[in-house]
Amino acid sequence: MSGNPDVSKERLHPDLAGFAMVGDVGCGKTALTLAMLESGEKVRKTQAVVFHPSHVVDTPGEFISRPAYYGALLATIADIDTIVYLQPANSKTFSLPPGLLHVYPGKRVVGVVSKTDLSDADTETACRVLADHNISPPYFLTSTETGEGVDSLRSFLITLQKSDSNLGADAKHAERAHVGVNEF
Repeated sequence: MSGNPDVSKERLHPDLAGFAMVGDVGCGKTALTLAMLESGEKVRKTQAVVFHPSHVVDTPGEFISRPAYYGALLATIADIDTIVYLQPANSKTFSLPPGLLHVYPGKRVVGVVSKTDLSDADTETACRVLADHNISPPYFLTSTETGEGVDSLRSFLITLQKSDSNLGADAKHAERAHVGVNEF
C-alpha cells in the first residue's frame, strides 16, 4: 500500500480504478487524487509513490522534474492502463521529454488542466501545451479549491473502466461523461 499511515486501505470509490496521476511538483496531483476519491485525508507533499486501493497511484512530482527518476516513473506506470497528466493552468511549459508518456503501447493519457482557480490561470495555453505534446482531447479543467471538473474527470475515468471490462473503448466516453472538450 502506501508509506503514509493516513492513506485509507478501503476502496473509497469502488468504480474508480486503474490510473496513475503524473505531473510536476506542485501541480495538484495529490489534492486531485484525494478529491476524486472523496477522501478526507490531509494533503501532504508526496515523497514516494502512494498506492491507493484499486490501482489508483499518486506519483511524486520529482518523477517528472528530475530526469534521473524517469525510469522509476516508467516502472510505476508499467501495469497501469491510464495515465492522468496534470498541466497547471498557470504554466506554459511541458515538464517531460516528448513521447515519454507514450513509451508503452496501448496506454491512455488523459490531459487535465489543474489549478484553474488561480489568478494567472490561462486554460487555453495549458490545453495547447497538452495538444502540442500529443495528449489528445478531451481535456479536463479542474480546481480542487472550487471543485470544478472533479466530478467530470471521475465520471470519465469510471466510464473508461466500465468500457475496459466490456472490451470496447470507443469515442463516446467523453460524451457519456458530460465533459467539455477544448479543440486545438
